Amino acid sequence: MRLRLRGVVAALLLAGCGGGGGAAGLPSGDHVHSLGVTSDGDLLLGLHGGLYRSGDGVTWELAGLQGEDAMVIASVADQPVFVAGHDVLYRSDDFGESFTPLQPPDLPGLDIHAFAQSPTDGRSVYAYVVGHGLYQSGDAGDTWEQRAGMGQLPQDLFGMAVAGGGSETLVMVGTESGILRSEDGGRSLSRVAEVPAWAVTVEPMDPQVVWTLSAAGLMRSGDGGGTWETASTLPEVEGQPLALAVGGEAMWVVTEEPRALYRSLDSGDSWEQVVGS
Repeated sequence: MRLRLRGVVAALLLAGCGGGGGAAGLPSGDHVHSLGVTSDGDLLLGLHGGLYRSGDGVTWELAGLQGEDAMVIASVADQPVFVAGHDVLYRSDDFGESFTPLQPPDLPGLDIHAFAQSPTDGRSVYAYVVGHGLYQSGDAGDTWEQRAGMGQLPQDLFGMAVAGGGSETLVMVGTESGILRSEDGGRSLSRVAEVPAWAVTVEPMDPQVVWTLSAAGLMRSGDGGGTWETASTLPEVEGQPLALAVGGEAMWVVTEEPRALYRSLDSGDSWEQVVGS
C-alpha cells in the first residue's frame, strides 16, 4: 500500500462530489465516507450523496438518504442502525431497511463528523457535533447531553468507537491528533498513539479489540484502545484506504483512487479485492 500524506486523507474525507452509481460494482461518483455491516451480514456503504446496501459486496442498490451525506454508519447486532453526517442524523429500527430522520431539540446541531454506538448497549450513542462538542444519548438518539465542549476536544476528529465492556470507554482518531482514548465518556482524553488515523471500529464479538486505519496501515489494540501495534501494512491493497468495518466473519476496507472493496478473512493478515468501481 502506498501511504498518503495526512492532508490528502483529510481532503478525501471532507470532499463533496457529484452524483452517480450503478447496480454492478461499487457506486461511482459521490465520495466514499463510511462502511458498516448490518445484523444480517449486509454491507452498508455511505457516500457523500446517499446510502447503498449490498448482500455480497459486488451488487449494490440505493438504500436511502439520496442526495445526503452518509459520513458515519453505526451498527450493532439486533440494535438500531444510525447514519450521521453533514446535517444528517437518521435511525433505522428495522436493521437498515428504512431510516427516520432525528431532530432532537437538545442536540445543538447536526453537522456530525464522528459518531459511535456502544457494542454492548446499542441505545447508547455518542456524536461529535462540529462547533459544539461531544454529546451522548442513552435512548437511541431521542435525547442528548453534552460530555465535552469544543475547547476540550481536537477539531480534526474523523472517527470514534466505544470500546471495552461498558459504554464509557471511547477511542477517537484524527489525522493530526492521532489516537485518543477516554475512560469517562469523553469528559477527559489522553493521546495513546501519535500516528495519524481516520477510521476506527470495534470487533463485534470482543469489544476489547479495536482496529484503526492509520498512516502506519491497519493497527490493532487488544486492550480497549489502550495500546496499539501495526497489524498489517496492507500490501495487497491498492489506493487509499478510507473506510473500515468488521462483521459477517470478515474485515472490510473501501479505498479511493482507485475505488475498491477489499475483504480479509484472517483478521487483516491477508486481503482480497471483492470488487472495483
